Amino acid sequence: MIAGLILLISSAVAAPPEPTANYETRAIEGWTVRVHRDFPREAPELAEKTLSLLTDQLRGIIRMVPPQAVEKLREIVVWVEREEPHHPCMAYHPDAGWLRDHDMNPDKARCVEIANAANFLTWCRDQPWMVLHELAHGYHHQFVEGGFENPEVAAALSRARESKTYDKVLHINGREERHYALTNPMEYFAEATEALFGANDFYPFVRAELRRHDPEAHSLLMRLWLVEPRDE
Repeated sequence: MIAGLILLISSAVAAPPEPTANYETRAIEGWTVRVHRDFPREAPELAEKTLSLLTDQLRGIIRMVPPQAVEKLREIVVWVEREEPHHPCMAYHPDAGWLRDHDMNPDKARCVEIANAANFLTWCRDQPWMVLHELAHGYHHQFVEGGFENPEVAAALSRARESKTYDKVLHINGREERHYALTNPMEYFAEATEALFGANDFYPFVRAELRRHDPEAHSLLMRLWLVEPRDE
């Protein structure tokens, strides 16, 4: 899942960030969703498709993720933009300071953002659990002990790197590639989460393959996501 945490695209003259008052607050499947007010008015068809896909993905999360974990995920607000220039598709924003430094609304801190609606619709064809991936960053950051510095996740990634079993794996495009999970502990956690509950775009694609390919990640995430043994 190459949706990433954050990607800076600088501009010569920074525009002031959109104030929170410019967003309409909606409730979708138990999540608070803030939609830029101009989006549905200026591009109604794109807005409808974007919110429909978001709704579908949130329903999938409710269906597959344990209820106790879903309640935590629902604490993470989702922001929806037509086209916000700081990210090409979707992101989780951990830090208000970073947002201020890059002329973005600090209220988006600890939230998920659909930054580019058109790309969201297109990229989800190959990354069908993108919303879960970004919410997983929020879960890792806010609800896993130690957050992004959790030593168990870091150790599991270190052993995965040493094993070299992620260096060349099948991608959904049919080619063998280096797994995106090797980027850092945050992506390792989010990529494994996609396989655990849905379908990833890199092998291991689904839970049974994750259990066989990386049993340590499988066992660790089962525990961190509060999966009951009977649900294995």
